[in-house]
Formats: sequence, C-alpha cells, structure tokens
Amino acid sequence: MGKLSTLDFVWEQLTPVPPVETADLTGKTVMVIGANTGIGYETTKHFATMKPARLILACRSKEKGAAAIQRIEKETGYKSAELKLVELSSFSSVIAFADKLEKEGGRMDIVIANAGMGSEVYKPTLDGYESS
Repeated sequence: MGKLSTLDFVWEQLTPVPPVETADLTGKTVMVIGANTGIGYETTKHFATMKPARLILACRSKEKGAAAIQRIEKETGYKSAELKLVELSSFSSVIAFADKLEKEGGRMDIVIANAGMGSEVYKPTLDGYESS
C-alpha cells in the first residue's frame, strides 16, 4: 500500500467497514493456535459466537489459556472451549500435541495458525533453531 493523499485518507476513514462474517459452525471443529491473547483471542471469541461443536485453544501457558476460556465463557456464553497445550518452539511438544489430537479422533474443520513472536536478540530453541 502506497502513500495516501489527505483526501484519500479521509475517504478511507469515512468508508463503511463491511460486516464481520458469521456462519453456522454446528458440528464443526475449530482450533486456534495462539488463542489466549491478541488477534488469536479475538478470533477465538468470534468463532465462539458461531457455536462450533469443538473450539480448541492451543496455547503455551495453562494459566493464560484457562483465563482466556473463562473470558470467552463470560463474554460469549460459549461453554465448550477446550484448552490444549503446545510449545511450538519444541518439536517434541508439537509431535506430542499432534499425536494427542490424532488419538482423540474426529476431524479438524478450521485451523487458525496464529502463534508467533519476535525478538531482536538471537535465541536458539532447545532443538537448535532460531526463535527470534
């Protein structure tokens, strides 16, 4: 996106925003990775309003994930959210997470791969890959 003239900027600000999409997710399974804060949380909250059969919050922290589920229940009334723990910087954690989901069975209809972080300092993961 390039530079906007003052008139273009004002026009963009006055242009109505299209409505947020909704759908009936009855019987569907939705998983949001990085669901406890920021865009991931807001995405999860929006999916909760569409009442999927399963809504999985994939997070690193049990405490932060549980707090997100409580907030979602309070804000949307959706009571079927599940917390699954995964540390994406660890291959063994990702493999264990995938194996657990596979053993539980069922299908995965929607996956939002939202998790990410940035750092200005080089820091390797336990597996030897860069995490910054």
